[in-house]
Amino acid sequence: MAKIKKSEYIKISRTLVKKLYDETCFGKGSLYIETLKKGVLEDYIDKVEPVLNALVKQEIVCKKKKKHGWKYHLNMNRIDKIEQIIKEKGKQSVIPILLIL
Repeated sequence: MAKIKKSEYIKISRTLVKKLYDETCFGKGSLYIETLKKGVLEDYIDKVEPVLNALVKQEIVCKKKKKHGWKYHLNMNRIDKIEQIIKEKGKQSVIPILLIL
C-alpha cells in the first residue's frame, strides 16, 4: 500500500464525505466502496479504502456488513464535524487534527 500524503488524505476524505452527504447517507442510505470510488480521481482510487478506514476510526463515517460487502454511511452524532469538513476550502483542514485525537 502506498503512503498517503496529508494533502491527498484531505482531498480524498473531503470528496468521500461530500459524496455521502450529497447522497443523504445517514444510516438508512449507504453506499458501497465501488460507488464511492467513482467520485475520486483515478490517481487516488487505490487510496480510498485506507482513507475510509481512517474516517471510520474517527467515527465520522460508519460501516456495516451487507450481502455484497461493506456499506458506508455518515455518523449523525458527528454532524457538526461533517458539515465543517464539507464547508472547508484550501489546504487547511480539521481532518488531520481529528485523526490525532
